[in-house]
Amino acid sequence: MLKIGLLKELKQHEGRVLLTPPGVKVLTSHGLTVFVENDAGEYCQFSDIDYERCGAIIVPTMEKVMQNADLVLQVQPPSPVQYEIYNESHTVLSFFNMQQSAERLKALVDSRATFLSAEMIQDGSGNYPILNGMGEIAGRMVIHKAAQLLTLVEGGKGKLLSGADIVKPATITVLGAGNAGRTAAKFARNLGAKVNLLVLKEKRFPEIRNQYPKINVQMYSPEILDKLLPESDVFIVAVYSLRREFDIFIKKETINRMEAGSVVIDLSIEQIDVVESSHLTSHEKSTFILDHIVYYCVPNIAAIVPVTASKILTKRLWPYIKSLAINGLKTAIEEEAGLISALCIYRSKITNRYLADYYGYDFYNIFELFELNL
Repeated sequence: MLKIGLLKELKQHEGRVLLTPPGVKVLTSHGLTVFVENDAGEYCQFSDIDYERCGAIIVPTMEKVMQNADLVLQVQPPSPVQYEIYNESHTVLSFFNMQQSAERLKALVDSRATFLSAEMIQDGSGNYPILNGMGEIAGRMVIHKAAQLLTLVEGGKGKLLSGADIVKPATITVLGAGNAGRTAAKFARNLGAKVNLLVLKEKRFPEIRNQYPKINVQMYSPEILDKLLPESDVFIVAVYSLRREFDIFIKKETINRMEAGSVVIDLSIEQIDVVESSHLTSHEKSTFILDHIVYYCVPNIAAIVPVTASKILTKRLWPYIKSLAINGLKTAIEEEAGLISALCIYRSKITNRYLADYYGYDFYNIFELFELNL
């Protein structure tokens, strides 16, 4: 059996954890050993004592966790300070966002550790349960943010999202009908806003249009967007694809057709450049105003609510963590087929075909590597 290690996140304002104390209890009840770095759950108000009561062993540093653990859990992609600590004995489960950094990929390949990408785990229906869980949170949170940013003190036009009495509600246009986009559109409509939802995949269009009869669902085209933006108070960009299927670029001139005080919320900012005038923002300075338009471009919006996010992550991940820890990688991916797509790097070899093609690496079939005992 593999020993499990839960790390404290290094990135500022990232308080999510992949295991809550009840999640640890489930694993320790199966005889598994779980090491938790000191204060790993502090932003979720999960104390070290909470973890200890559930059977975890608290250790003082990241280095100590990685010395003791075989299966390492963290939310954010590995950071440079960790690259030299990893070795071939480690299996790491994390959100990797591999498409963002060729340098990170090379460093992880060189470490000889094994890396599984949480966002690429698939269920029996071909869905991505971890990614969808975070997308649902993002879709809900983004509407709260939209309502806030429309206020005068935030630079917005001073308009109530839901409208009131004889005053019409705000109009929200959502680009992208994945889990985050659909959730945002539905949540905004339930709050009383007028909503346009632009679908990117033609095969999904009839289903989504029938599913949301009170929302103006249309297929995306530059012409449709040009028509909708001048009458939109909020524009939410929710274009996301693990395989980068979409080639959409919206120029600043198009955004500037919106009225002064309108809001652009770019959920795609860290994965793909969609809006010319967007740039990455942080929780310390989450917005900027350009040409009288308010922009919010903070990545990983689910990190704002780490308690809720961590509970979802634990619920959806613990079966995979349990299988990996009890059975080891080879048996785990045979039992949990959804782990195959998540396995990105196995001891310096790229085992995800899309990732290999994207960066020009050789692709290795994991089952052939097992047969060769490599």
